[in-house]
Amino acid sequence: MSIGSTIKKLRHENDMTQEQLADLLGLTSAAVSGWECDRNAPDISQIPQLSHIFGVSADTLLGIDLTAQNEKINEIIFQAEKLSAKEAVEVYRLALAEFPASYKLMLNLAHSLDYAGEPETYHSRQKERIALYERIREGTKDAYTKNCAEGWLCRIYLSQGKRDEALKIAESVPNYMFSYNDFELMLAQGKEKIYNMHRSIEGSFASLCDDICFITTVKVDGKPFFTHEQAIAILEKIPKLYKVFYENKDYLDDGFMVALAYTRMAEHYSEMYDAVNTLRCADTALHYAKMADDYSVGLENGPYGISDVWDYPQLPPEKRHTSILASPEFDYPTCTFWFSFDGETHTDRVKKDFSHERFDFVRDELTKLI
Repeated sequence: MSIGSTIKKLRHENDMTQEQLADLLGLTSAAVSGWECDRNAPDISQIPQLSHIFGVSADTLLGIDLTAQNEKINEIIFQAEKLSAKEAVEVYRLALAEFPASYKLMLNLAHSLDYAGEPETYHSRQKERIALYERIREGTKDAYTKNCAEGWLCRIYLSQGKRDEALKIAESVPNYMFSYNDFELMLAQGKEKIYNMHRSIEGSFASLCDDICFITTVKVDGKPFFTHEQAIAILEKIPKLYKVFYENKDYLDDGFMVALAYTRMAEHYSEMYDAVNTLRCADTALHYAKMADDYSVGLENGPYGISDVWDYPQLPPEKRHTSILASPEFDYPTCTFWFSFDGETHTDRVKKDFSHERFDFVRDELTKLI
């Protein structure tokens, strides 16, 4: 369909005469008539105004096949998710050269730029991420995409000490009480209701444990709010909660949070020069980190969650949770997924934490464990 035919169709759909459209554009009705008869076409500068009048995108006016374009973009993202984050960066750059206005591709590129390693390029990559998220925030009309960009912008600005910038963004976002996830849970029925509630409960549990771990690191007036003993007592709640949530103790890759809790406990014991408990927590942290790493052996990267759409193999039985609230089975095909660490495992990260000089007083014994 030509742009003239599209304008004529949209004008009729909006119950508008050629004269009315011409008045809105500051033109003569003869000019509009010329477009619709394909004798000439609107100037490129008039496309945004026409888009605004009819409430459609410029792509729609220009007759671009958005369905085919979106299918290709989704396929690109689908294939890129199989790669490491660093490899995906190049895929998304090439894709954006073809689809420069795709906010979905911009969002995925920004996420992928935050890969591990290459400290010499870290600041330039963060700068590029900020530019991409800001561009998405200003340009996209999709609420979900915009919200994702705003959330990551807040995190980056906070990490850079730009609290005022982060606060401006936080104050501009909608009330979280009526988010997409809330509506999804509200509208679901039957088996979908069970699945969505399961996902919500599992996510809330993970967030709770993450918050419990994080609260022990908060400082007030430059000093830790909790004493070492208090922080340890708080951190000890994480493995206890895991034993309740995973009644069959099948933590699988989720054990990384327990590993982190024991690593933080070891740090507090080391500050107290308690060698016995420092080594005990270090040993336990390494155990759970290895458990999380062992989970991914032999699996393929896949999308998050459960779906009967994605073309990925189902998890083998030994790689599935059997604890009731942790198991998403319920007749859903279970797809494989884990975060790509670009070569760095949970065990690597724990060992890196234990390389800190605070552990030098037990270095000989710690070296034997590692």
